[in-house]
Amino acid sequence: MAQQGTVFERNGSWYLQYWRTDFKDGQNTRRRVTERLASSREYRSKKDVKLGCAKTINNILEPINTRRHQPEGSRTLAEFTEERFLKHIEEKISQGYKKPSTLKFYKDVFNNHLKNTVGNISLRDFTTLDAQNLLDQIDKTKNLSHKSLQRIKTGLSAIFTFAKQQNIVQLNPVQGVKVEGRKTKPERYAYSLKEVLAMITALQGRAATVVAVAGFTGLRLGEIRGLQWSDYDGENLSVNRSVWRTHVVAPKTEASGDKVPVIPSLRVILNEHRKTAPNTPETFIFAGERKGSPLNLANLVRREMTSVVDAGQWHGWHGFRRGLATRLHEAGAELEMIQEILRHSDQRLRRTPTS
Repeated sequence: MAQQGTVFERNGSWYLQYWRTDFKDGQNTRRRVTERLASSREYRSKKDVKLGCAKTINNILEPINTRRHQPEGSRTLAEFTEERFLKHIEEKISQGYKKPSTLKFYKDVFNNHLKNTVGNISLRDFTTLDAQNLLDQIDKTKNLSHKSLQRIKTGLSAIFTFAKQQNIVQLNPVQGVKVEGRKTKPERYAYSLKEVLAMITALQGRAATVVAVAGFTGLRLGEIRGLQWSDYDGENLSVNRSVWRTHVVAPKTEASGDKVPVIPSLRVILNEHRKTAPNTPETFIFAGERKGSPLNLANLVRREMTSVVDAGQWHGWHGFRRGLATRLHEAGAELEMIQEILRHSDQRLRRTPTS
């Protein structure tokens, strides 16, 4: 039976009282709710209130009467994120649909920017204004870049997207929020062939080999860490896995699993590395000394590449993915081979090298 609610006057105001089921202490609880409608000075009688506040009353009762009201909407953002959303992401990771780095991203956004600011607001009551005020406040107090604020917005929006998919909320209040933040032009350094060769010459052993692989294949950092000797047939490298921290996962994209041709000069370096490193098929090409697990390349830079870093030649790993086509062309690689090597790279890199 549809609720009509009870309208009454108390202490100079008109109120609506009705029954609603909310989620509390891990279970659905039916409770009586009272909401203020208007001041007693606006309406003289109960009949006047029902007519004048008809739209407000309908907005309150209609979701309950049509069974669109979800008790879990009373959960706070913090409760829902910790008890439902993050567990949902963990489940997707276990099924292979998402990567562990995705879970870290959402946890960082939640713990650093949401939990202690808007975490106490219920999903049902969270508005677009709440999201906008949050991002404006972060922009004002933390002076983050536009990209960083956009990532916070993405994390918050994902939580409400999942809540909407579960029919807990009807709308995603984060949609329509505007992000400001510092406009920064990111450094997009691209190593030249001369710089890559200088680094290989200055370095020794596996450090030189890692730089050579990065410089002449354009593989992502995690893909380099995931290479095993079974992935190298003497002419090609097959990308069959990627490593993030201690997690071994599938390559980032379907194209990443293709074979990457190895140019002759890199072939020589890899073959020399194979003579000095453990090289069973299941061994990682770049393995740590103790457990044989994928080498931590950040530690490699800090411990074994100081000559390059101190000389100011080091601009990060991603610089090897930029300018790849030009380096390969200058190194004498044929156009067909260059196009095959670029199979995993950004479409903007897929251009014919100038002669």
